[in-house]
Amino acid sequence: MTRFVPFDLERWQSTWENRVRYNLSESGVHPLSIQELLGLAGASAVPLLEVRLGYSQSNGTDLLRGRIAALYPGASPEQVLVTTGSSEANFVLCWGLIEPGDKVAIMLPNYLQTWGLAQNFGAEVRGFELHEERGWEPFVE
Repeated sequence: MTRFVPFDLERWQSTWENRVRYNLSESGVHPLSIQELLGLAGASAVPLLEVRLGYSQSNGTDLLRGRIAALYPGASPEQVLVTTGSSEANFVLCWGLIEPGDKVAIMLPNYLQTWGLAQNFGAEVRGFELHEERGWEPFVE
């Protein structure tokens, strides 16, 4: 029995995504340089030169969590968890919600990270698709 289901799609993409001229599997956008990003914001790079590169709070700084919470009425900074990208957020969510023996339905097609995570946490996973003739409504047996 495999103790850990590897995320084969991510391994494949990581191997090839920077070796091709045209990447048709990319779901994101072409990355901007810091200069391009600051230019779009009409901001100066000077303040960045003063930023110390060190470890920060692993759950996000108080200031950042406070600003995120302020976007949601009734939310507090203590209810906000900042993660290092969506993959970590998916992991934390699955870790907190899925118990061995749970049944998990996952819409296909998708990134499939949660499929492997659910299996790794002991769930029985089934996929389902949305179809136009059903009004794009989920139909899970």
